[in-house]
Amino acid sequence: MNRSRLMKSAQEPIRAILGDRLALVGLAVLLSIIAMALFAPLLSTHAPLAVNEREEGSLFTRSVDGEQVRWLASPPLGNATLNAADYRDGLGMAVGRDGVVWRYAEGDWSRLDTPLSTTLHAVNIREDGATLVAGARGTVALWTPDGSWQTYDMPEPLNVNGIAWRDAGTALLVGGGETIWRLDMASGEVTSLESPVGRGFDLNAVALDVDGSAWLVGDRGLALHLASDADTPSLERLPGNRELNHIHIADSGAGLIVGERGTLLVRDDAEASWQSQDAPDSRAMRAGWITDDGHAFAVGRSGIVFEREPGGDWQLMPSDEERHLRTLMVTEEHYFALGSDRFVNRLAPPSGEHWFGTDHLGRDLFSQNVHGSQIALLVGFLGAALVVLIGANVGLVAGYFRGRTETVLMRTVDVMYGIPFEPFALILVLLFEPSLFIVILAVSLLTWRTVARLIRSQVLSLRERPFVKAARVAGASDLRIMYLHIFPNVMPLVFLELAIIVGVSIIAEATLSFLGLGPPQSISWGGILHNARLSGAWREAWWWNLPPGLLIMITVLSVFFISRSLELVANPRLRARR
Repeated sequence: MNRSRLMKSAQEPIRAILGDRLALVGLAVLLSIIAMALFAPLLSTHAPLAVNEREEGSLFTRSVDGEQVRWLASPPLGNATLNAADYRDGLGMAVGRDGVVWRYAEGDWSRLDTPLSTTLHAVNIREDGATLVAGARGTVALWTPDGSWQTYDMPEPLNVNGIAWRDAGTALLVGGGETIWRLDMASGEVTSLESPVGRGFDLNAVALDVDGSAWLVGDRGLALHLASDADTPSLERLPGNRELNHIHIADSGAGLIVGERGTLLVRDDAEASWQSQDAPDSRAMRAGWITDDGHAFAVGRSGIVFEREPGGDWQLMPSDEERHLRTLMVTEEHYFALGSDRFVNRLAPPSGEHWFGTDHLGRDLFSQNVHGSQIALLVGFLGAALVVLIGANVGLVAGYFRGRTETVLMRTVDVMYGIPFEPFALILVLLFEPSLFIVILAVSLLTWRTVARLIRSQVLSLRERPFVKAARVAGASDLRIMYLHIFPNVMPLVFLELAIIVGVSIIAEATLSFLGLGPPQSISWGGILHNARLSGAWREAWWWNLPPGLLIMITVLSVFFISRSLELVANPRLRARR
């Protein structure tokens, strides 16, 4: 009989939920969120804590607004890093990873079809528009304005890092292991020139001087000078011994060499010597450019851009993004900076790759929100179960025994009402350490007081009912009367409070995590909001705040709709009114 009464008491909430449309909607939403938590590893598009990187052909354009100079990010040129660029008489070329070649003409960029698949490191345009490109594993190819390509075989599969046209029919190529090649374009014959150093240092760039000679720069501050009529370069001593990455010489003879740790070497004209100048930042510089009148530019890692007015000091210019810039291209109207290695995809808005965008560390927010449902539901249901377990038992004992037992328990409840939730949780964290157990403990130790009062008020009425008196006369023990006779009659109220406390526990966990008191290595919706606040980007990155806030609201509302239907079971007067 008691078992059937328990079964009947358990079935009443189910009938109430199935008979209420809003409760059915809430149940469907809650079951969906439970399924999301259970299958989070399968639903996640990325590892929730993995830093996501992406690659693109970054393009920055110099903008001048009054006296304010800024390098603004333009739409990227594809998804491959760009390593080198050149411009001459209305034609620009940029080359990069996987044989990518972009053509710039009449203000527009277009990608060229190429027979190349290796990474390209160098490009140089001849006066007639023919363009020589070179790169990894000895790749060398010539593009002509009619759109055709011609490839050349090199003696060894070494990386070619720099190109310079010596005349219309001869090109100079430099690369790894102090490689210096002279390429005859008509015959395809390659002549190897011997370096005076012979220690296998990489040569990174080459540029022609106004007298037809060539300057070659590379690792360990290596600088070679090749006269126009010589076959063997001479060793030149320049200030410093840092790795030199690029050299540019203007038609006036002004020159600029850039390298590692902010290395800047400048000469004012062809007769002047190279002088080291102080850089405003010590990061690696990858490319430089100097105009005929000495206006100089240098770009490098993390979006670093230096500028120097003629005769002035180098200044650090602001740029939109921290992209790794690798090359410069100067036209009659624009200054372009290009490049980008793989970079952290931080604060990216929602896209096909990242449905909810990314955070300040480049982590996928959709995957974080999916995994965050696990903590929310775990704390919600486990915390609610502990609250109901504690509150129901305290209420049963206090209402049944009354007297001194009731006084002690109810005064304890009164004391618990005087303890604020957040300071109590903070003390628990200080005494122990942030963990999921502490969050559940903080929720359960302070939330059971309302359940205890409600159950006690019901038990005070039920203990005087005839069926309780009959059980007492029949010799039933106090425990049997409380749990087999009285408890089934308060089960509707227990289910109601259980549903309500689930929502309260979810909000409590989100509050603690938002304040930084949640488990540090776990992902939760409140923790996502906490990270957004700490990063300082929560005002601009709306996609960071909105999803966890909506998920908390939807989950709590679904539980509220379910608890609303359970009020009919706990309070039959409401059923009569409807």
